[in-house]
Amino acid sequence: MKPALLVFAVLAACAPAPVHGPEDSVVPGTIGLAVREHESRVVVAAVGQGSPARVGDVVLRYNGEAIASTRQFYRLVADSAPGSMARVEVLRDGAPRTLEMPVEQLDLTPRV
Repeated sequence: MKPALLVFAVLAACAPAPVHGPEDSVVPGTIGLAVREHESRVVVAAVGQGSPARVGDVVLRYNGEAIASTRQFYRLVADSAPGSMARVEVLRDGAPRTLEMPVEQLDLTPRV
């Protein structure tokens, strides 16, 4: 067997099984807000219509996990299942609050 064919055969044998159907697909979630880092804190920068969050809220926890960076926050939100509820703990005006926010499916439709 030629070396190139051998490499291809090994790679093909190690490849993950293909994903079939919507039940196997990963759909990212969103809670309709944007955050930014400010003074080593994750702060709400923009909110969608009807959101219980406010611009300026400091995000402390997402579903019980302490938030240390915007990257971590967005990863946790994207990994949330659409249709579930997210518990977002924030600091607003010096007082902690827990917000319940619905997780929606992230719209991945290309914009023209």
